[in-house]
Amino acid sequence: RWMGPQRKTLDHYILIRKAIYEMVLGRLPPPGEEVTSTGEESYPLRVFDGGCGLGAGLMWFEEHERTWSMTGHTISQEQYTWITKDLPEHKFNVRLLTYDKPLGENESDDKYHAIYSIEASIHSPNLSNTIKAWSDALEPGGVIVIIDDFLSVGVSRDDPDVDLFAKSWIANSVYSTTEVADMAEKNNMALVQDRDLGSQYSIAKLNYRNKAPKLRDEAGRVHQGWLGSKARQKLFLDGKITYRMIVLQKHGDISIEAEHATCAAVAASHEDETLAVEIHPTLMTGKGKEGGAQQECLSGWYCCGKGEEYWDDLAATRTESTKFLTLPRDLFGDYLTSFAKHLTEFYQTYPVDYPGQDNKKGIFLDIGGTGSVASGMTMVTSKFAHFAGPLDYWVLDSEPSAKKLSNAIVCDIDDCPAAQDCSYDVTFSFTVLEHAARPWKSFDTIARITKKGGLTLHLVPWSYQWHATPADNYRFSHTALTTLLQDRGFEVLDVGYDICNQPELVRKKRKDEHFEVI
Repeated sequence: RWMGPQRKTLDHYILIRKAIYEMVLGRLPPPGEEVTSTGEESYPLRVFDGGCGLGAGLMWFEEHERTWSMTGHTISQEQYTWITKDLPEHKFNVRLLTYDKPLGENESDDKYHAIYSIEASIHSPNLSNTIKAWSDALEPGGVIVIIDDFLSVGVSRDDPDVDLFAKSWIANSVYSTTEVADMAEKNNMALVQDRDLGSQYSIAKLNYRNKAPKLRDEAGRVHQGWLGSKARQKLFLDGKITYRMIVLQKHGDISIEAEHATCAAVAASHEDETLAVEIHPTLMTGKGKEGGAQQECLSGWYCCGKGEEYWDDLAATRTESTKFLTLPRDLFGDYLTSFAKHLTEFYQTYPVDYPGQDNKKGIFLDIGGTGSVASGMTMVTSKFAHFAGPLDYWVLDSEPSAKKLSNAIVCDIDDCPAAQDCSYDVTFSFTVLEHAARPWKSFDTIARITKKGGLTLHLVPWSYQWHATPADNYRFSHTALTTLLQDRGFEVLDVGYDICNQPELVRKKRKDEHFEVI
């Protein structure tokens, strides 16, 4: 069931991850839905999903904990087919097998550090046997995390409503948490957490509106999806069952060695002689393999490079001076000049014979490099190819039409498993990240995929009109960019503002929502 005012089911995974971090690793997890950074110390846990359904939990954990080895079991052929045939590409392993055999048929697999079950253990034909099987499959100190319905203390399983629920919900194992704790003790485990999710997430109010349904034969439909769900609701509101998360921990000390992520580095020279490269501060149309024709201005509406001119004019003509409005002059400049300068200095650290005998070049990745064709923009394919210098030029874009390009990765920068860790010498975006739904996740991806010692450059708007291509979500100050990058391990070499304005001819002949100065 979903939980909370936002009607989310993802909170189940967040709660389970938190329990695993606290009880197995002895530390706090990343907050909320944040992905564990591959640049941090990581722990290669082995985790089992007991009753994995359609694989949603496995997919979430794989995306958020990239070093965890995930395995799940289902006894549904339809679910197994969906996971293996229809889910996006994934690394986790799924078996068409009962969850009472967590190590597989041959039981030769390594044991798990954690096992979790979301609304699946209640269907066990014999929960005591299931708990034993799961305990036997755990490393010492490992945990079992169960989120499910539990019988309230003092309520009999012979209660007619409980019996109806058990039959219609296929709830073969309706037990209280006290009874489950007793099962755990017999299998070298202890109950270490018992959390009342029903109260915490106001399930009676939010999910059920405090209304108990009448139980009746739904025109002969007495299976789980009809009668079972109503019996469950009634039992919950009558206080006969509770919705809880319990954590069982196996006795013994857990032994997990932390892994320190290794990241490929850029090809820096150790000799006095380095690559002779100069990147010029020019804009191109991006039409054609070689970048197309040179473009004088940012767009048909704006010409840039006015940052210092703007600051100097304001300093000379201002009538007011308000401290909290004032920015220093060194924050203003020409973005193209800055990009060209830093790219030139970066490439000039490469060996003089780069890319060497193997002729394997690094990659300049242009994020959002094709433009939003779906929003009516003209597709470009090489707008910043000249910035790639000695590197191969690639684009990353969520635009479907980019699939026809041989040098494109098609994905959402907020979540892009297709972009490999530590694989790009330069990551770059040009008025793109304001369109991201969650730019902090975009920067997570950028930090993950940029090589050690690599360069990342981004142009984003601060003062700019609404432009939904296809969405428009954020604006960034220089302090916001600094925080987003420094928090992810980057050293900020340069940050600031360029000022762009409309040429006089544009101001005279064109008028719409565009600001005159951005």
